[in-house]
Amino acid sequence: MKKDFLIAVDLDNTLVYEFDKYDKQSFNLLRELSKTNHVVIATGRPYRSSKYYYDLLGLDTPIINYNGALVHHPINKTFESSKITVDKNVIFKLIEDNKEIIHNVFCEVGDDIYLLRETKEVIPFLHAEGGSLTIGDLKETLKEDPNGAIVMANNGTEEILEKYIQDTYRGSINIRFWHVQEIAVAEIYSPLTSKGNALNLVRKYYNIPREKIIAIGDGHNDIEMIEFAEYGVAMANAHPELLKVAKYKTDTVYNNGVYKFLSDFFKINKEQEN
Repeated sequence: MKKDFLIAVDLDNTLVYEFDKYDKQSFNLLRELSKTNHVVIATGRPYRSSKYYYDLLGLDTPIINYNGALVHHPINKTFESSKITVDKNVIFKLIEDNKEIIHNVFCEVGDDIYLLRETKEVIPFLHAEGGSLTIGDLKETLKEDPNGAIVMANNGTEEILEKYIQDTYRGSINIRFWHVQEIAVAEIYSPLTSKGNALNLVRKYYNIPREKIIAIGDGHNDIEMIEFAEYGVAMANAHPELLKVAKYKTDTVYNNGVYKFLSDFFKINKEQEN
């Protein structure tokens, strides 16, 4: 059986669906593969809302959070953590200059959340359990540079916000939008932040060649990771831009897509696995 691979897997819409349901068949296989390979979670989520899945898989590897803005090892404290931040003044200026269209903003420093105001629409995005929550004017509450920011604005203002970021910061700050129908949801982040860069850090830690890296994901934020890996795998319902760069495609999370690819790749007898 193949072994000593680095297997990086996204969470939402890859292993997890509807925020808190997970693909048990794929989890069982990953747990088995982790005995002879290095399985790594690579997610946009904070650590506080991915720890459950890390523990469920029984992992002892570094974890990639905030799309690569934070890489740390929950068990081995000698691992040199990586943290990428955005100048907090960028967030303050963004809010002030676009207050007519912005509903809400929250930032995170590690597992601590700084929320501009309490609104119903923000609740599904906070993953608040496990971290402290501070609500109020960010100029007053946010004392450290955050890993990034999530901005909620009027629907249809995506082009306005994108142009503002491009014109104001000329590539030193990035913005991307999430697919949410009711409102415009934007992620503000450093151009240094990517799951691909984070995966390379983990690769170096284990001294694994790129030829032995598998990466599986579904979102725009997975593009760099999928491109970096020798075996870059997109879920069937992946972002169109990700589907363009992925060498391989598998089924959706609802149809055990991660399991299907990995069981074929590692030539696992599916009758025995079931």
